[in-house]
Formats: sequence, C-alpha cells, structure tokens
Amino acid sequence: MEGVEPVARRGLDFAVVLEAFAGQARTSMGEAAVRALQPLADRASAVTAMDTSFEVLRVEDAGGSVPVGSITDIRSLAARASKGTVLEGAELLQAGHTLESLIHLRTTLDGSAEEAPRLARIASAIAVDPFVARTLLRAFEPNGQLSGATYPELDELRKGIARLHDEVRGTLDRLVKGEELGDDLLQDRFWTVRNDRYVLPIKSHAKRWNLGIVHDTSGTGATVFVEPHEVIELNNRLRLAEGRLKAAEHAILAALSRELGTDVDAIRGATEAAIEIDLACARAGLARRLRAIRPEVGEGERITALAARHPVLVLRGVDVVANDLQVGGGKPVLVLSGPNAGGKTVALKTLGLFAELVRHGCAVPAGEGTRVDFFADVAAVIGDQQTVEGDLSSFSAHLVALEQLLDEAAPGQLVLLDEIASGTDPAQGSALARAILEDLAERGPRVVVTTHFGALKGLAAVDGRFATAAVQYAEGKPTYRVLAGATGESHALSIAERVGIPQRVLDRATDLLGQQELELSRLLAALEEERSRAEVARAEVERAHREAEEATRSVQRREEELRRRAAELEKRGAAAFLDRLRNAEKAVGQVVAELQRNPSHEGVKAAKATLSALSALAPAQTELPSAPSAPSLAVGDRVRHRKLGSVGEVVSLGDQVEVRAGALTFRARPEDLEPLKSDARRTTSAPIRTTVTRVTFDDALRMPGNTLDLRGKRVDEGQDEAERFFDRAVRSGQDTVFLLHGHGTGALKDGLRGWLRSSAYVSDWAAASEEQGGDAFTVVRLA
Repeated sequence: MEGVEPVARRGLDFAVVLEAFAGQARTSMGEAAVRALQPLADRASAVTAMDTSFEVLRVEDAGGSVPVGSITDIRSLAARASKGTVLEGAELLQAGHTLESLIHLRTTLDGSAEEAPRLARIASAIAVDPFVARTLLRAFEPNGQLSGATYPELDELRKGIARLHDEVRGTLDRLVKGEELGDDLLQDRFWTVRNDRYVLPIKSHAKRWNLGIVHDTSGTGATVFVEPHEVIELNNRLRLAEGRLKAAEHAILAALSRELGTDVDAIRGATEAAIEIDLACARAGLARRLRAIRPEVGEGERITALAARHPVLVLRGVDVVANDLQVGGGKPVLVLSGPNAGGKTVALKTLGLFAELVRHGCAVPAGEGTRVDFFADVAAVIGDQQTVEGDLSSFSAHLVALEQLLDEAAPGQLVLLDEIASGTDPAQGSALARAILEDLAERGPRVVVTTHFGALKGLAAVDGRFATAAVQYAEGKPTYRVLAGATGESHALSIAERVGIPQRVLDRATDLLGQQELELSRLLAALEEERSRAEVARAEVERAHREAEEATRSVQRREEELRRRAAELEKRGAAAFLDRLRNAEKAVGQVVAELQRNPSHEGVKAAKATLSALSALAPAQTELPSAPSAPSLAVGDRVRHRKLGSVGEVVSLGDQVEVRAGALTFRARPEDLEPLKSDARRTTSAPIRTTVTRVTFDDALRMPGNTLDLRGKRVDEGQDEAERFFDRAVRSGQDTVFLLHGHGTGALKDGLRGWLRSSAYVSDWAAASEEQGGDAFTVVRLA
C-alpha cells in the first residue's frame, strides 16, 4: 500500500502548490530541482531556506537582481570534455555563455552581501575559471562560427576556399552560357552540386562523350550530373582546402574542449550553487504569488496561523475568507465541527499545507505574527480511499488508512483526519473515532479532525487534551469563518431547505427528530449565532488594536529616523563650517601677507574688500546648535513636540512627559518638547505670521489624521474643505497639517498655495520634502 506521506500530499492537493512552486524557477535545472524536492531535514534547514528566499525579495524590491535565469546545465558537456570528447562549436559556445553568467551571478551577489549574506555565501561556491569563459567566448563569432579574428589561420583558409568557389563557378558559368555545350548536350543551362562536387546537368545520351566524371543520375534517368574536365582540378583543390580548414577547426575545438574539461569540478560545484540560488528564487516567486509572510518556525509542534488563507484557493484567484487557526500547545487534538460545505475541510487542509510549505522551506499565506513549527511528518486521511482493485469499500479503505496511521503515529507528526469513522453506524463510528483520537492523543502527534459526531464535539469538556473549533453558520448560511473554542451544529435541515428539499420532507424530518432534540438543536443554533456576533465584535476590536499598535510603531520608527537624520545633518553642518573656517583663515593669512609686502593705501582698500567678502560667507550663527536641553515644564503647560510638530497640554511629568493632543495622548522625553507661550494659539481672526525654517517643515510627520486629500476638487471647493480642516485641526491641538493636491495640471496646487498666503489660519507653508511625499503635498503651519 502507498505510504501515508504520499497519500497525505495527494489529499492536501500539495501537487497544485508544487506545480506553482516549480513554475517560479528561472532555469530548467531549478524547475527540475523543485519537482524532485523532498521535505527538508530539520527546522534549521527550513529556516535557512526561508531566510534565503526573503533575501531574494529584499534584493529585488530594492531594485537589484539575482541574475540566474541565463544559466544552463553544462555539467555533462564539461564531463564529456574532461574525458577527451571533442565538443561541437555550439556546445562550447553554450558553455562559454553559461560560465560568463555564473561569474556575473557571483559578482552581483558579492555586491549584495550586506543585504543578502546567505545568497552571497552560496554564490561563493561559484569558482569557475574566468580565463576559460573568456577563451570560449573569444573563440566564436555571434553566429557560432569559430572566429577568424581570433584564429587568423582560419580566416586565410576561408578566403582561399572562397576564391576557389568563385573560380569554379566562373568556369561553369562560361560553359553553360557559351556555345561549346549546346542544347543537344545540356539538359538545362545551370550548374549544381552533387556529392560536394560542382556538376552540370547533361542529357543521358551524351554521357558517353567523355565530357567529365558522372556523379549522379536524375530519378527519370534522363539527366546525368557530370563534373566537367575543366573544373576537376579546381574541385580537387577545393576539397583539399576544405579538408585543411576542417582539420584546423577540429584542432581548435579539441583544444577548447580540453580547456573546458580542466574546469569540470568547478563547473559542477558552481552549477549546484546556481540551482540552490534558483530554488531560493522559486520560493521567493511563490511567496509573491501567495502574498505570503515568513512565519516564526519553532520546535514545539504548534501552529498559530493568523489570517490564514488556503494556498490552493489563493493560487486559483479565489477571494478566500481568512481565519485564525491554532493547533498544539497543551491540547494536542483539535476537533473541527460545523455544517457541511461550511469550510471544515478547507481549514483542515490549510493547516496541513502550511506545515508542508514550511517543511519545504516556503512562506505561508497568512498575517504577521503567524507561527508554524517544523513537523517531521504530515499524515492525512482525507477523501475516499475506496479501491476496486484492492476489494475495499469506502469505509474499509478508510479503516486500512487509519490502521497504518496508528501504526506509524509518533511525536513530531501532524495528523489530519477528515470525517473520521463516518460512513457506518453513527453510534459505532462515534465510539471508534473517539477511541482512535484518545490513542493518538496518548501517542504524541498533533491531530486535527473534522466530524459531525456529537460525542467528539464534547470531548473538550471532559478531556483536557482536546480543543474545539467550529465553522460559523449565521443567518441561514455558512460564513466560512472558524471560531476557536466553539462547537458547531451540522444544520442539516437548514442546508436541506436551502438546496431545495421539498417542505413536506423537511416537516416529516422535524417530526421524527423529536421535540426535545429539536429544542436542543435550536438552542445550540442560537448560541452559535450569539457567539458569531461576539466573534465579529472581538475581531473588530483586535483589528483596531493592531492598527493602533502599528501606527504607534510607525511613529516610533519615524522619530528614530528623524533623530538619525538630525545627527547626520549636524555632523555635515559641522564639517562644512570647519571647511569654510579653514578657507577663511587661509584667505586672511594671504591678506596679512600681502599687506606686509605692500603696505600702501590701495593694499589696505583691497584687504578691506577681501575681508568684507569673507564676512559675507560666515554663518549668522557661528556656533553649532547644541542638543536641546530639557525645559522646565509644569502640568497644564502647552508644548510642541520638536520632531513631530504635534501640540498639546502636559498631563503628567516624569522621565517621560505625558501630553494630551486632542483625542490623542502620547509620551515623550522632556528634551523633545518645546514650551509654547500663552498666546501661541490663534485668538483672533488675524493671521500671526512667523518665519518657519525648512528644517521644521522637513521634520513634520505626515499621517492619515493630519492629511487632507483634495485631489479631484476645484480650487474653490478645495479652499472651503481646507478651511474646515484647518479649523478642526486648530481645535484638536494640531499645528502642522498636510494638503494632498497631487500634480495634475497644477491649477489646484497653485490656487491653494496662493490662497494659503492670505488665510487667517496659516502662519507659513512649504512644499513637502521627498520623504514627506514630494511636491504633490503642501505642509501647512497653522497660526
């Protein structure tokens, strides 16, 4: 019988994923390697493979390349050459191009070693001889012919052959056009070639006339092809010259083949490195197609998949409902329940495919924070194993698969069981299923099982090794969402009604179900509906929480970047100032020396002019700005964040000052805050104009909350919306905002910027820096 693992791959539709994986390879060697790929040996190998593939993504997303696509497999050519075989010119030229591509691949990845150290380390095994590559490429013309420029002796031989060809053809042209051979001898007035000899078509009755050597006869026998006596010697010389050329070319091809053969070991190692790099490219390409992330890979035999999507459905372009799925931890068995066609098997296969992807070093289509541990084996019993050849019914084949699985079950496995022990008497099937699951829980693998058996759904209440989850059924239809900790009703009658089963049949089924069981079913359905609503609310809260955390992290990253840029600008400013100072000192020294040599009135005037010019170069502030000191603050003071530009009120003091800015509260270091005067806010409709330096504008951080999108608006509409936006910003404590007007024709941008000069809300404005979005945005400092 087929092993559990191949059956598992087939049941999971892993072949579909593997086909997409192979399609992302950039060489035929890489594609073959993907198709032959077996699960990796351990967690470390899987992590390394994933990290390497994400280096490919990082390099290419930054505009770089991993140029592996032009490499072909020349290992067999090099092996044949090393054993003395003389290769054809086309084979040697192919080898030359591949060696050149291998060298280019290594050079490129050496240059990307900082952002892609693993790729660079693999490429370091590419150690082919550049001399061999150059020799092979120089040996041939672009058309594949040995180069006459590289080998002048070939050029001379070819020219001699060309002259002989011209001489033979000229002689034949004279014969067919002249009167020496009339129409009673010539079948037609042209010459041709037979057996590599120039010949004339002669009528068969003239072959006895000793016109030359007969080389061939036409199919009808009416024509014989005769090499005239006049060209026999020329043809002989031509054949000899061609023989010398062939011998010379063979000698060169033999030498080139020997040269290639000397590098056979290096070529073998370089090709294997290129295949490994192409595997990384294929994994990267698959990650792009799946919109996948690199999961955390642990050793605890756990899967915590956030916003998981079924890989095969993603590849087919289906709009997949993402689910949070969890297996392992303190509960080795997960029981999935719920209605038919509700998504149980999809969730089961998603977990199995995630495990297989990680076992093959690939990313998974899920959300950040996902963890998929490395499993030594994935075993699955999915679908109908019925076989006529083996004389097995569906249920018997199911039991045979379960028997093999039980025999091989061990820690480190992920076991997937779809509709366990179904297809027989429900009471006996339920008992058998429970016994199998309890045995597996004892043996140590992680188990995911789908079922309709009520006894299995309730196991979590009596056995701490079991966890439950259910696919959601709401408003009379499945939502395909998986709810952790829930048990799902089968909803058989509801589904039957939805697909059109006659009402009389449904009424009879309801009567047969019994009042007590019917009430219990309705109660469970109501609880499931309530849980569904609670789950939606919880998911919304978690989503908002994640967005808030990401916004906070984004602000922190931006603040750190601004600190780094500020330090860099200070350093550059200091260096520039010192350069100007040295130049000025040098110029002053020259003035003094000149005055000492020429203490005249004109010399003094010239010295004054020079010093005046130097003073114009001196900066208004001769000392470099020192780092801001911590201001003296009190609760209730109004402050501005020096980096972010946000304005608010001090709420509490300490190592970190808590500031409330409208609805937002943030913490900052005291030295990052700038106290505002009591009249810093606008109290009248008259604008308060201040001069804002470019550095202040550059340090302003653009976020969704302080940006107004006016694209597509007319100028008057944009002005109205901007005025309302400014008013809200002032009342919420903001003093720096952004207007997004785009480029377009420039009318909206020019109209808005002209209006800003007269707006009572505006103290100053400037075009946004490149980091802030460029000239499509305008930064506005509110009065």
